[in-house]
Amino acid sequence: MEKDLNGTLYECCDKLKGIVRHFYHIFSGAELVPVIKHLSPTLEIMMVFNFGDPVEVSFGDDPLNGEFIHRMAIIGPLRKMMNYRLSPGSDALVVNFELDGYYRFIKTSLASVTGNFFHNLEELQLPVAADLDELWQQLAGMPDVHDRLNLLSDFIISHAAESEEAASSLVAGEAYFFDPLVNPVKALASDTDLTERSIQLRFQKYVGYSPKELIRFLRFKNMINHMLRLAPGKIDVFAIIIQFNYHDQSHLIKDFNFYLGTTPLKFINNLKGRQFCLSGQDKAVADHR
Repeated sequence: MEKDLNGTLYECCDKLKGIVRHFYHIFSGAELVPVIKHLSPTLEIMMVFNFGDPVEVSFGDDPLNGEFIHRMAIIGPLRKMMNYRLSPGSDALVVNFELDGYYRFIKTSLASVTGNFFHNLEELQLPVAADLDELWQQLAGMPDVHDRLNLLSDFIISHAAESEEAASSLVAGEAYFFDPLVNPVKALASDTDLTERSIQLRFQKYVGYSPKELIRFLRFKNMINHMLRLAPGKIDVFAIIIQFNYHDQSHLIKDFNFYLGTTPLKFINNLKGRQFCLSGQDKAVADHR
């Protein structure tokens, strides 16, 4: 269990290893003054069980504009920063899936996913929709978060399939993406005697993004994590360009606009701080270097 300013992170049980990375409980008392939070982009898939009032959300630099998480939602791969309003009495559980964990649970290809994938479960025709609705009802009636986590864990275990052989090779080669001296697609293709195109298609099916997108994303996440650790006056943009192998300042600005909808300077002045957070996985990714 690990607490931060936004909630509490709970590690999953051993039986969920390879499916769920962790759970996250967002909870606020009735005295909370409503505040807008910003979640950094993350390529993991998240399932949200919301037990409080509907949570208003938007993405990138878009203002909150009437899009809500009601009872249950699927979010991710999150290619743009997510903005959400935390209100008094907020109460939600977030499931952060592993690389192919969501596919194993839902058993639906992610190849067609583009942009920010956000849906309330009522909008999706999922095989487990009826079971999930009943699960939400049970979870909502439980006052203790540990009881909720136990029930939720048992539910996921009972519905998740074994990792498919085609996905197992991607999971086994995950470390290649953290080695700047290795071309991960070539390495995976060599390990599996497959073409590079086959590796790319497997990524799209099981995780919803391409290897190239993952490499770009990891660099950005490492860089953001580095900036969050520095005092504002200690951030040297040009040193960051060199340290994280950006071509020039315009290249860095392009990534900031793509992921956060802002510039490095505006991020330092307006977002860096208590209202901007990384998911638990992204903290681990950034520390993997």
